[in-house]
Amino acid sequence: MTAMPLSTSSIVTPEHLTPVGEFSRRLAAELMSAAAVCRDCEHIAGDLAQGGAALESISRLQALDELSQRLHGLSDVLQRIGEHASGEWSLSIEPLLEGLGLADLVVRLRAAGEPEAWGVEAGELDFF
Repeated sequence: MTAMPLSTSSIVTPEHLTPVGEFSRRLAAELMSAAAVCRDCEHIAGDLAQGGAALESISRLQALDELSQRLHGLSDVLQRIGEHASGEWSLSIEPLLEGLGLADLVVRLRAAGEPEAWGVEAGELDFF
């Protein structure tokens, strides 16, 4: 087996790298926002179910609650990674974002500012 040299096109310059901690905090904010959407859906579905929903429908609502809890848990873990990551850890996020279908999500994940400065809520609906 012979080691192959890296092509120069795969080398990323430092200005194209994002600190792992910062990217982790951005992902955590997105997951927290998704969890908030799940909670809102839980409340809406719960209000609809009070009209006498079948047991099967109530079981599905429990799955939505589990999804919300998982999103919160993942957000917490990513937030902690962001807090404890070494300042020396960086990565190129472009390959990670390549092919991601939600353009506004890509913009937010590339953004260097805090989520409050993004101008829209993560997961906000665009009506067209």
